[in-house]
Amino acid sequence: MTLSALIEPQFAHLLKEQTRFWSVSGLKTRIDASGVELELDSVASLIAGGIAFDSPNHSPRSDANQPFQLYSSLAHAARGQTLNIALPADHGLPGRGTRITYQGLEVGEITRIEITDNYPGPIATAKLDPSMTWLLNKDTRIKIEQPQIGLDGLKNIGNLVLGNYLSIEPGSADADSVTSDHLFTAANRHQQRKQQDNALTVTLTADDAYGLSQHTKVLHRGIEVGFIDHIGFNESDNVTIDVVIDPQYRHLVKQASQFFILGGITGELTGKGLDVVVPAMEQIADPALSFTSEGAKGANDTYPLYTSSIQAKHANQSAQGQTRFTLVADRLPSISEGSPVMYRNFIVGQVEGYQLNGQSVTIAIAVNNRYKHLIHRNTVFWNQSGLDIKANLRGVEINTGSVRSLLNGGIAFGDMPGISNQRNGEWKLYPSKQDAAQYGVDIMLTVDQANGVKVGSAIRYQGVDVGEVIDMSPDFSQEKVRIHARLYPKYKRALARQGSYFWLTQPVLSLTKTENLDSLFGTYISVEPGQGEFSQQFVLHETPKYPQGLTLILESDARHSVTRGTPVLYREIEVGTVAKVTLGELADRVLFELHIAPDYAYLVRENSVFWNQSGVDVSIGLTGADLKSGTIDSLLKGGIAFSTPEDKPLQPIAQDQQHFLLHDEGKTAWKAWRTRIPKP
Repeated sequence: MTLSALIEPQFAHLLKEQTRFWSVSGLKTRIDASGVELELDSVASLIAGGIAFDSPNHSPRSDANQPFQLYSSLAHAARGQTLNIALPADHGLPGRGTRITYQGLEVGEITRIEITDNYPGPIATAKLDPSMTWLLNKDTRIKIEQPQIGLDGLKNIGNLVLGNYLSIEPGSADADSVTSDHLFTAANRHQQRKQQDNALTVTLTADDAYGLSQHTKVLHRGIEVGFIDHIGFNESDNVTIDVVIDPQYRHLVKQASQFFILGGITGELTGKGLDVVVPAMEQIADPALSFTSEGAKGANDTYPLYTSSIQAKHANQSAQGQTRFTLVADRLPSISEGSPVMYRNFIVGQVEGYQLNGQSVTIAIAVNNRYKHLIHRNTVFWNQSGLDIKANLRGVEINTGSVRSLLNGGIAFGDMPGISNQRNGEWKLYPSKQDAAQYGVDIMLTVDQANGVKVGSAIRYQGVDVGEVIDMSPDFSQEKVRIHARLYPKYKRALARQGSYFWLTQPVLSLTKTENLDSLFGTYISVEPGQGEFSQQFVLHETPKYPQGLTLILESDARHSVTRGTPVLYREIEVGTVAKVTLGELADRVLFELHIAPDYAYLVRENSVFWNQSGVDVSIGLTGADLKSGTIDSLLKGGIAFSTPEDKPLQPIAQDQQHFLLHDEGKTAWKAWRTRIPKP
């Protein structure tokens, strides 16, 4: 369609060769979280629509007969200053049409977002109102406006529905101007705070993340001074938390500063009474970090993170040359501030204070540095307060600690290898030495499916209970189940070892076999002891340990009747079992992993032939039907048979992991082989 337009004489000089025309619809609407917005260009354009145009200053004047293209909108006309903006991967911008604002006013929009080979992240192309190009120079910052939800209020709540948008912060008037190919970088509020000149970044180390997350606030005396930028692991498998402190507050972080978690209700029981710390409601619902400002000026690269202000206070190294340790107990023992800490009834330190933490009690102790080497991986702490009286048929036995512990109570420790001595990274305090010695050892079992296992299920060795299940929890990240179990004290040294084999024991009821009837009343876990070093992490297997001597891989076009546990037969004698059935890497075949017992591994040769053997073999000929059956066991669950050709010389023994073809059925000639295979 061709339209003819008349430009009034007084405005004819505005028409140039690079002039662009676009349609003005007259009425524009926008709906967002703030309501409905209507925009009118003019009354005339509202009734009949209209055409607008724009001309660059440097373009020469147009000839009167020059044709022009009419665009549907300003965005399609591509007028305005072009911006190239690098976006982070998690920008959250809705895409084309995303608005760009300056002090709340819309000054442009994004025309497209794309991925290029020249930049690792997404690049946005935008158009800026020609009258607002003064905002752009090399100091200009572009910020991604995101919703902020907290107990202190809601900000940019409309972004939850409409997506994020961009805002421009102009640079200084003295900054150099930019060219059309200049690449701006958009950052969110936290990224911009991190990029500020003279911002301070320090790393905190901890045993656990304690529920903290990225962008958690960092407070000092209730005022926000920074945020958590990143949470990860270091080479020692400790949790690392990178904290950014705003430039105006970096002087508050000093060499002896202590960082701690600010959240929840904590308390300290001392000789003066109970001191309970109740933070603000916002900090209870939304934990934050805080720190002390003490010591010489200048910040360290790393600091330890403490779980509370009380723990941070007791962790501070004093001038007395002591090392602090934190103990956790289910209930408060009969001790007080100043109670002795003893090793073989010799006082090596004292109790410094207490912390109430939910349903447990945290106890801070200080041990003189010349004795701190006595505390190591096998150390166990127990309460030794007052008198320990034992009465039996032989009489009454009374054990005491020091005289001081009779008055103020006390804590003792010693070496007990294999005893569970920590809980969530803190030392456990047992009610007594006897309770510690009889506790046993905690182990962790990992299994794909805990069929039939429940809290209280027994762990047995040849029918004898040697432990029990005390807790179970799903591991969603690994799609497994973690079973927390406890081995009884007299069995822990033999079973809590590398190489110990744990498996689920369930009843087997068939025409040929009846096993594990005692598990009819509840599945239990069986174990075979290992010979390795002390260990607490094990895999819970679904089948008993098989004496593996040779592993073979069979390939077939279908699974047939073969399953895990199908026997491998040689002359009707079971010499192995199928351990695993999987699809091939390209899903074009089925792979069977066979375990051959050590005593029969020599029977499998490099030229051996394997076939699927069902329980019934029916042949029909002119003389009638001939029905042959194998063992009842193979009749029910099938089997894999193999034989070796009568070649001379005899082929070598098959290699471990060697592949063979599994035939659908055995040939008569194969079954007739009577190859003599001497046992080595």
